[in-house]
Amino acid sequence: MSRPISTRRLSPVITVDDTKCVNCHACIAACPVKLCNDASGDHVAVDHDRCIGCGACLKACSHGARLPIDDTDAFLRDLQAGVPMVGIAAPGVAASFPDRYLNLNGWLRRRGMRAIFDVSYGAELTVISYLEHVKANSPACVIAQPCPALVTFIELYQPDLLPYLAPADSPMVHTMKMVREFYPQYADCRFAVLSPCLAKKREYEATGFGDYNVTYRALVDRLQHMGVNLLGEPAVDYDNPPAERAVLFSTPGGLQRTAERWNPELRDSIRKIEGPHVVYDYLKSLPAMIRAGKAPLIIDCLNCDLGCNGGPGTPNQGKNPDEVETLIEARNRQMQHRHRRFKMGRRGNFRALESSLRKYWRPGLYDRRYVDRSATVRLRQPSASEHEQIFRALKKRDRRDILDCCACGYGSCDQMAIAIHNGLNRPTNCHHYQQLVIEEQRGRNHELVETIRTALTDILERVQTQQIHFSSLVDKTHAMGDVTHKFAPIVEAITSISFQTNLLSLNASIEAVHAGDVGDGFAVVAREVKELAERSRHEAQRLGPYAEQIVAGFEDLAEHIQSASEKLTETLQHTAAAQSATMEILAASEHQAQRDWAYEVSPSS
Repeated sequence: MSRPISTRRLSPVITVDDTKCVNCHACIAACPVKLCNDASGDHVAVDHDRCIGCGACLKACSHGARLPIDDTDAFLRDLQAGVPMVGIAAPGVAASFPDRYLNLNGWLRRRGMRAIFDVSYGAELTVISYLEHVKANSPACVIAQPCPALVTFIELYQPDLLPYLAPADSPMVHTMKMVREFYPQYADCRFAVLSPCLAKKREYEATGFGDYNVTYRALVDRLQHMGVNLLGEPAVDYDNPPAERAVLFSTPGGLQRTAERWNPELRDSIRKIEGPHVVYDYLKSLPAMIRAGKAPLIIDCLNCDLGCNGGPGTPNQGKNPDEVETLIEARNRQMQHRHRRFKMGRRGNFRALESSLRKYWRPGLYDRRYVDRSATVRLRQPSASEHEQIFRALKKRDRRDILDCCACGYGSCDQMAIAIHNGLNRPTNCHHYQQLVIEEQRGRNHELVETIRTALTDILERVQTQQIHFSSLVDKTHAMGDVTHKFAPIVEAITSISFQTNLLSLNASIEAVHAGDVGDGFAVVAREVKELAERSRHEAQRLGPYAEQIVAGFEDLAEHIQSASEKLTETLQHTAAAQSATMEILAASEHQAQRDWAYEVSPSS
């Protein structure tokens, strides 16, 4: 029989605080369906239409980035405003409010709630619905459906199991339909469902029953914040007839223990299975078991490890199972004690209890239909060439690079490739990709260090060579300065020689006059000597200023060169210090890079 197909959007039951998300992918690793998480950005977002609402990511997120969504605040606000309400309490209330769950009824009634019904009684009706279905239709297998996370999973991801889902409402909806059908005095009341589960919100929307999903965890928190002491409130019983063994429905195996009261032979026909690490793999392999005739008649399955008692909407995460189950078993013994007055018949049934339940059970009243939502979660599968291209982008060059390390959260590189192909992730979130990028960057850093080290060494050598050249130039300049200082004595000597030559010429002229004609030749020599003396004196006078300028110039040049040499020496010292400091920085940087790389690739990271 074909199932109706739905594209109606699912209500958000989990939100993300992107300021706290560190993109660690712990949420993806914990998620049974993986690809309802979008890790293509700087935080992991939730695709609500693909999310089954199991709450596994809430427990996995250690950064407080994943937050539950329920109606507790709206419920308390409307209750305070006088909105007419009827409460519907799931059986797990005994574990979430130890020894105070009836006092909670008293507080709610005092705050204005018109009546409070126990879902355990609805669970008793649910068992009848299941048994009637088995009797009338002889199904190959019946998957119990009190868990909305599993119902959503089948509707979204495994629609081939839809024909095997129990065609009856959950205990909660059984209870609400019972109230609507048999308690007309509450026809104007809204249903406030005290629930252990976030996904119940979707069940209410799918069936049209249920107005507020008030999770036990949020209610405990609000009552503590308000300073409410429930032990100071009166203990008020529920407004329905008392349930019996179905108070165990929130516990793994509770359905089995309730059903076998009606038919002990069912004990061997019911499979109990729970926990996100088991139940989804079990459901994936179930069609093959059904075809092979190896499936049990009824599958009592729940998402959470402690059943509904450990749901994401309870305060019981991290508690020991014995601590939680003890509270439920204590209530079970109490309720059985209340029913001891009912005599057991040959069929092993409580006839009086059966008579009470039959007053509230009618054929067709609690029927449930499901829809195929798989169209909203279909993913594009990459072709062989696209798959290869994605692997190249992930730097996966051969089979040795297919690590399936689960660092991305998917558990396999192929699933990561599908996520990337559908825009739900990016290569930079791959551990192998990050490792290679770090190694490549480390190699580039090493090359850069060597380049800088070589350049600094070359600069230092060049500066040292220039310092040697400057030192030699300074020495030569000083030597030339010493030479120029000798110009003045030479000029003075030439001037003195010119003066002496001039005197000689004068004496020679006097002697030539005394000699008469004989002295004419001597007179000529005297004149030539005089002219030579005059030219020598004239040239010495011209040389004198130049010599002074040369001396002054060389002295000035020597001072400038000396200053430049001192500055070069200072520069050399700074360069050497800079080289040493740079080498230390580069060495420290490379050491830190090695430590970071080692941290990134270590298994513990």
